[in-house]
Amino acid sequence: MATIYTVIIAWRKPNWSMDQVKGRVCVTGASGYLASWLVKRLLLSGYHVTGTVRDPENEKKLAHLWRLEGAKERLRLVKADLMEEGSFDDAIMECSGVFHTASPCS
Repeated sequence: MATIYTVIIAWRKPNWSMDQVKGRVCVTGASGYLASWLVKRLLLSGYHVTGTVRDPENEKKLAHLWRLEGAKERLRLVKADLMEEGSFDDAIMECSGVFHTASPCS
């Protein structure tokens, strides 16, 4: 059974401690506008986040993600392409849920 999430982005920082760190989730298209806000909220909520991006080496497009609080400890960015079968396999491994925000771009 698939896990379906409703995305609610809150503006306040939650109160949590390291003993409340949650599981791993995947956010597809993590460098996009809405997805990056979602990544921020998930990190602030204590989740480990695997984000998919087209080019994990593009520092200019990813700098805003690496500046997020908790990113250095709990953010992992991996290359994935919606048009390549199997390219998301590594990204969703060991994830308890997926937020699919990516869209194909040609």
